Amino acid sequence: MVKKKELFIEYELEFLETKLLELKDYIEANPFNKLADRMAYKETKAGGVIPIVVANKEAQRKDLTQALKDYAEILKTVDSMRASEQAKKEARGQGDVPERMRLNGN
Repeated sequence: MVKKKELFIEYELEFLETKLLELKDYIEANPFNKLADRMAYKETKAGGVIPIVVANKEAQRKDLTQALKDYAEILKTVDSMRASEQAKKEARGQGDVPERMRLNGN
């Protein structure tokens, strides 16, 4: 019988938050208005080299746009995971109890 793996929500949240920071740094390091065609040199059969475009502006822009979409999706996932984890803690009695509901003012 196969057992379900235990989910380590805190570990997963920490991992996703790290990836969010990495993705954010990548997006900030490559602003749309500073994009330029990336060039490299390719060796020919005759032994010479010729310049080629490795990534044009359009491809880089598409990648950054996809990175922004991924960032938004991961952020939404992290927020929902945090909310569900907070709801679990409150259901287990680890949440804050309002003053009016405390016994003897404690």
